[in-house]
Amino acid sequence: MILVLALLAAACGDDEPAATTAAPATTAAPATTAAPDTTAAPDTPAAPTTTAAPTTTAAPTTEAPMEPTVIRVRLNWTADPGFLGLYMADELGFFTEENVVAEFEYGGPNVPHPVQILAGGAADIGFGGLAIIADAVSQGDEFVIFGTRLQEGILGISSLASDPILTASDICGSKIGATPGDIVQLDALLTLNGLEAGCYDMVPVGYDPSPVAEGLVRGQINYMNSHPVILDFMGIDNVAVSYADLGMQMYHDLAFVNRSFLDANRDAMVGFLRAMIKGWEAAFADPDAAIDLMMNKWGGAEIGMDISFQRPVHDAQVPLMTSSLTDEKGLFQMDFDLMASTMWDVLALTGIENLPSAESMIDTSLLDDAFAGCGASLLEC
Repeated sequence: MILVLALLAAACGDDEPAATTAAPATTAAPATTAAPDTTAAPDTPAAPTTTAAPTTTAAPTTEAPMEPTVIRVRLNWTADPGFLGLYMADELGFFTEENVVAEFEYGGPNVPHPVQILAGGAADIGFGGLAIIADAVSQGDEFVIFGTRLQEGILGISSLASDPILTASDICGSKIGATPGDIVQLDALLTLNGLEAGCYDMVPVGYDPSPVAEGLVRGQINYMNSHPVILDFMGIDNVAVSYADLGMQMYHDLAFVNRSFLDANRDAMVGFLRAMIKGWEAAFADPDAAIDLMMNKWGGAEIGMDISFQRPVHDAQVPLMTSSLTDEKGLFQMDFDLMASTMWDVLALTGIENLPSAESMIDTSLLDDAFAGCGASLLEC
């Protein structure tokens, strides 16, 4: 696996390993001639009988092993606990077992989203939210969703325990810290709850949850696996409520692929999915080993990540990655009926024009093939 730490959108190389040359066919040994028969009747000049030995059969030609499939994967951030399963899959050789070479390239705060990178042909697989993928497809991109890392949306609202936001109605009339990209889903959440979109006072903020800590806003849109952890580390008594708790059921961090790549490399895609899920199972079993890889092999230490903060972030993401569905069928599973109904109803509220159908965007058959005969665990299969 190839690590690319640059935060600029650069396409991964297209070169593939050179083909292994087949061993030449073994040349048949020449026919062996038997020694002449020297026994003959007395005084009878018998002609010697010469019998040829059977011809030695040529050794079979050795076929070259199948060349591995290179899969270019665009991640949506720098080194992060959200990629621990990928780090472990690489370290434990799971991609190699599937005859796949996975090339990963990091994203970052000033780098185009994976949907843009895939649309431009510089990557084959990406991860992202359902709304942004559906919006790209509505504009002509041909992406297929084949799994989801998070079983519920990662977004929520953080507030101080002394003045908590606990219900959707608490949002209305409050100062809410958010980025411009947060508004569409926040308004959809309010509409789902029978409230008026935009009923709050939006205060532009960045990633840092300090505006909540300092009381500059009553609530701030957060990532449920990190912002509450940061506030805890700051010693701030805080409350975090997820969009799912407020009535918006959405998958997040969905894996998607260019349809043309999937059509041409389906077996390799199943292998990639199987290896990735095995890596996540291994990360769940030994998170400290996975975090060590992130810090010391995959760039975490180089960008100044605080290792003491990473285990709590991982522990916070585990309940987001698991559900009754994953308990029954395994990680990355998707409920198609839930997506086509409840989640598509939410998408309709986001204002996406020409919203594509769920059937045109979702393929659960890769998960079926990856888990075939294995129950809910691939490592134990």
